Amino acid sequence: MAGRGDAPVQQEPNGKRYGVAMVAILLLLVALLFVTSGERESLSPPESAVREVLAPLERVFFRVASEISGAVHTVANLRHLVRENDRLYLEISRLMAENARLEEYRLENTRLRKLLDFQATLDYPTCAAQIVGRDPGNWLGTVTINKGTRHGVRKNMACATMEGLVGRVLSTTPRTATVLLILDPRSAVGGMVQRTRTLVLLEGDPARPGLCLVKSLTPECDVQVGDRVLSSGLGGVYPKGLVIGEIVEVMPGKYGVGRAAYLKPAVDFARLEEVLVITRSPEPAGVPAEARAQTPGQSPEEAAQQ
Repeated sequence: MAGRGDAPVQQEPNGKRYGVAMVAILLLLVALLFVTSGERESLSPPESAVREVLAPLERVFFRVASEISGAVHTVANLRHLVRENDRLYLEISRLMAENARLEEYRLENTRLRKLLDFQATLDYPTCAAQIVGRDPGNWLGTVTINKGTRHGVRKNMACATMEGLVGRVLSTTPRTATVLLILDPRSAVGGMVQRTRTLVLLEGDPARPGLCLVKSLTPECDVQVGDRVLSSGLGGVYPKGLVIGEIVEVMPGKYGVGRAAYLKPAVDFARLEEVLVITRSPEPAGVPAEARAQTPGQSPEEAAQQ
């Protein structure tokens, strides 16, 4: 019994010593903090030793932290750049479409100004019209314009641009009209060689798309490559003096009689977008040569002789 009561008495001094030691260490640390809290020229030996030991670890920790921060910042920037790139792509697409639309308006305005300038030189009433359709099977034969009888357009009225003669109105509706181009084989235009004043007849030739066949009306026809041909005004449909085109090839006439030629029209029919309809009524001079279609079995020469 006595042995059991002696053990706690022996352990109590050890606990007190441990507590005193902890208090002493705390007081020492407080004293060190108080001493080192002011400005000093150098660190104490213990501080220097701790600093030297921890410096490599601090550098590693700082480098890792910097790389992690940079990676996070890069990912955030990439997301922002992707969103910004998408926004800029849409903006560029919109601006390109807007630029194309404005360029089209500019070109259209330029064409219409030239058409109005040409309109001012004519002594006839005119009506400006846009081409709204073409026949896929006869691209250079007929076109559809957006003006009709409600705008004063009638059959056989001549159509032209500032470049030259286009054709004549073939049929009409209240708001549209079909124009027969001078390149169509059904077309016949009375012309005049500007250099010699020689009268000729021009027709479309299916064997030479884009060119008009020029037929002489007299055996002594004088026509050369480079000659300009104008409308003669004798048929009652086309006014006199409109440019038709230029001679690009000369050859003997059929059966060796007279001369024939090919003419390149002044108008670029493949790029034709607007025309002027000359709204004066065609002269009622019987059936004009320009408006007369060839009857079945009738040769172009027979139609011209009529």
